[in-house]
Amino acid sequence: MRRPLAAGVLLLMAYAGTALGQSAVERTPNVQGTWTLAPGAPVFVFSHRFEVLSGGDELINIPTLILAVGLPHRLTAGLGYTSNSEVNPDKLAGNEVEYWLKAPLLQRPGGAAAAILAYNSASGGVDAALSGRARLGAVGLIGEVRGFSDAFGSGEAELGYTAGAMVHLTPYLALQGDLGSSTAPSSDAVWSAGVAVAIPGTPHTFSLHATNAGATTLEGMSQRKVIGPKDVRYGFTFTVPLGSGRQWGRVFRRGDGAPQAGAQTGDTVRAEMRQVAFQPGEIRVRRGQTVVWVNRDPTEHTVNADDGSWGSDILAEGASFARRFEETGRYPYHCLPHPQMSGVVIVE
Repeated sequence: MRRPLAAGVLLLMAYAGTALGQSAVERTPNVQGTWTLAPGAPVFVFSHRFEVLSGGDELINIPTLILAVGLPHRLTAGLGYTSNSEVNPDKLAGNEVEYWLKAPLLQRPGGAAAAILAYNSASGGVDAALSGRARLGAVGLIGEVRGFSDAFGSGEAELGYTAGAMVHLTPYLALQGDLGSSTAPSSDAVWSAGVAVAIPGTPHTFSLHATNAGATTLEGMSQRKVIGPKDVRYGFTFTVPLGSGRQWGRVFRRGDGAPQAGAQTGDTVRAEMRQVAFQPGEIRVRRGQTVVWVNRDPTEHTVNADDGSWGSDILAEGASFARRFEETGRYPYHCLPHPQMSGVVIVE
């Protein structure tokens, strides 16, 4: 099974031409994913996996705390801390810290690819990964191939690989699962399955899942759990974007001097993406007028028609997208990476 699975992951890497994936809805529990951050934008990710021992009065806890921040050139640096590591048998239940740097290889609305370089303190080795994601209608495919210089403290170099899928029931709700393993001689299949939710009106997402893996580090997600007598472990992941220096600066200013959203100048109507929302959410124009959307967030957004008939590229902070509306009617739209962001243009 391992060779076909690894081949499938590599095929997904080649196919994953385009996307944005920094939410729990767009990746599976045992894949780090392709998400990257805008420069200066931090995020906190809390993953907690546990199993209840016989009698129900004792828990085995495997928490992983991840803090990451965006760097110039779309690089993202982060560290993950696990207080009950299972990676190295010689340091069982000790602390594990993973320092990592991620670089996007491709980022477009239909899929994405990213490379990850990491150091794991528990194994004492250098790890690397290639992660890819593709979207086919309501189904998302994701995969990750990993390389370990000192896999699980064994002193041997090994490969790990995981392939998974997300079925998007709504823009806010997805079913997800993955299957993986490694080339280590004693390695077993590693799996997860769960449900992920994007909280409407916020940039936060979370997943509830079951798995037989441990910490959400590159090595932890490639290895079957070691601590505890049961076959299944339950857990959750909660992602918390923390804004940026520009956003925090607004707290201490009486006004940011930006032109008012919704203002009309001749045949142009102005709208904005601000605080992870379209402002105004409802835009009324006359036939022949043009709507210009300007991104005022440090987070990247898009403007895409719900029916897929038109849309923008990825818009960084300060970038804009314009569309002229020639026919009367209602034109609902949304942001691809943040589906909780929605609006409508009404042409009269």
